[in-house]
Amino acid sequence: MLLKEYAEQGIPLKDVSVIDVHSHIGPYAGNYVPYSHDEEAQMLQFTKNLDRVGVDYAIVSMLRGLHTHELEANLDLAKMMETNRKILGWITYIPSLQQKSLEMAEQCFSISNRFVGIKIHPEFNMHPIDGAGYEPMWEYADAKGLLVLVHIWGRCPYSDPERLRGIAKKYRNLTVLIGHSGGEEPGTTTAIELSNTYDNMFLDLTGAFICSKRTLEHFVRRADSDKLLFSSDAVFNNLTYDLGEILYARVSEEIKAKVLGLNAQRLLKDFI
Repeated sequence: MLLKEYAEQGIPLKDVSVIDVHSHIGPYAGNYVPYSHDEEAQMLQFTKNLDRVGVDYAIVSMLRGLHTHELEANLDLAKMMETNRKILGWITYIPSLQQKSLEMAEQCFSISNRFVGIKIHPEFNMHPIDGAGYEPMWEYADAKGLLVLVHIWGRCPYSDPERLRGIAKKYRNLTVLIGHSGGEEPGTTTAIELSNTYDNMFLDLTGAFICSKRTLEHFVRRADSDKLLFSSDAVFNNLTYDLGEILYARVSEEIKAKVLGLNAQRLLKDFI
């Protein structure tokens, strides 16, 4: 059975690993987010959606932690992960709260083995990726060999992928997931170049198809298919959109399986 036939028949994907490396829970003032008044209800609906389409794991960061600087939201995520075994967690870091963020990271790693790394959002925080406020995080992540998911977007001043070049050269013991694969051109081309140049740079594909107007075939032709990671940006987006872009792409079933989950599975070998 071809992978796209699961979508056509409306049944969950099976016999293939599916891992969403970039998703969220919580309220957000700038967009409509369903169940934003109740994070536990939102998580319940989200996990139902994961079951419905056959996603094995989703890595979540809390919007309150990213957007409103409520670092305690990370502890709420830890509690939700106890009862939602499909959920893994990103710990949010705020550059204006450096010490508190690192203390929170230590606390989260001590109470749960389901946190996989750190998520940062330079545009929310209005602080450049390579700025002084993020330096303690990079040092900490490199010392511990962590995964770091970084929001990246085209020409945006704080999250321009060009800012990752110095990070890539300096910190070789961590692994960076380039959020949205650069988002839009010229960021997409830069993100692909970074992933091709540095072993520890991977491409998170959420939003990359619709915003860059590039297909999975484009990424496969220009980047190492072992570096491509399925992600949805739920609950902002419907996770089936990016999933469909992969299932119906004109690439081999082997490559689809890599992108859907096998590549992420290697990165998450200590967690799943």
